[in-house]
Amino acid sequence: MKKMICLLLFILLLCGCDKLDKKTLPKEEKKEETIPEVEVYNDLNHTPISFYELKGNHLEKKNTLTGSFQGMDDIFFLQLFPSNDERIDLENDFADSFYQEFIKYNNPPIKIGFSIDFLLDNKPIHYNILTPNDTMKEEQSFLVYLYDDYINRGKSFYSHIESDDYNESTLFTAIKFQCGGNCQNITRPIQLKVFTYDSQDDFSNDVYRGNSYSTFTFCIHRDCSL
Repeated sequence: MKKMICLLLFILLLCGCDKLDKKTLPKEEKKEETIPEVEVYNDLNHTPISFYELKGNHLEKKNTLTGSFQGMDDIFFLQLFPSNDERIDLENDFADSFYQEFIKYNNPPIKIGFSIDFLLDNKPIHYNILTPNDTMKEEQSFLVYLYDDYINRGKSFYSHIESDDYNESTLFTAIKFQCGGNCQNITRPIQLKVFTYDSQDDFSNDVYRGNSYSTFTFCIHRDCSL
């Protein structure tokens, strides 16, 4: 009888310890999953913009150019115009025609900028030109000049925009490219993009991502294939 009692006590003791151990086990902490925020970008700016060559009282759209250029040679001088038409007949002079067309899209206010992409000794080069300060970023490859025809309307001669002349009302209406000292090392097509933007939100990792742009591709060697 005593043996049975001892056996029952032993069994109860084992069960009690097992329950105690189970109760004192630490609970696993639940980790909350963090969902990364997804950036939503929606560009409502659809302003047309293209490169043009001014010929008398009309503009002809330019998409490509191939030539043979050396250091300090002028490569091109092109006008900008808020349109994608192949030809534009101007009713007024260029400056007034540009302004009257541009203000149709300038709400909210937009600016005109450029980006340049090319290979120099097989090294990719990319940079933006948003102010005159940016024009000398790769001056050994290209010299870039920006013009504001509207602010200089009525003048028979005027120079490119300097940093001191630039302000929030400046309009880039023309651009000129000149070969730098090492431009001969660029043997592949160069892509120049013109775009309109209203804030830094239109750029991602220094690359324009909006809807309002046009490209002009050019080669400075005749054997360069577009």
